[in-house]
Amino acid sequence: MSSFSKHLFPEEERCIARASTFEELCDIALPVLQRILHPVVQVCGPISHGGAGSITENLRRLEIVIEELGGRGLHVFSQLPFEGSMQHIKATPYYMGDDHLLETFYLPLFESGFVQSLYFLPDWTTSYGACWEYSQATRLGMEIVYL
Repeated sequence: MSSFSKHLFPEEERCIARASTFEELCDIALPVLQRILHPVVQVCGPISHGGAGSITENLRRLEIVIEELGGRGLHVFSQLPFEGSMQHIKATPYYMGDDHLLETFYLPLFESGFVQSLYFLPDWTTSYGACWEYSQATRLGMEIVYL
């Protein structure tokens, strides 16, 4: 079990699997964020584009860093349990492209104030999403850490 998984209730895991919108995923993520000890950090880097060149490899790299930071005592919110559903939702007519995922899942999490710091992987600039996260962190005055 990952260190983040202990924050997810079994019913939340089932809801993640059944979710059909990014808003539903966000509604699951916000209470999880509230349960994590604060301050909460999140790791940012390439997932669907850039980085290692594949979603699978990029997720593996994120997972390693998330676990490493958790092992150092940081309280890390992991987007990984949501990623499978995100990819499924992106393949449906609901998905509007562009910043839809970023604005309906990540933005409410950042604006909630529960995530105080974003940790950026070395190749974060190869990812449109990570660059968007950087701009939001700057706008919101979040701590930015470069790995």
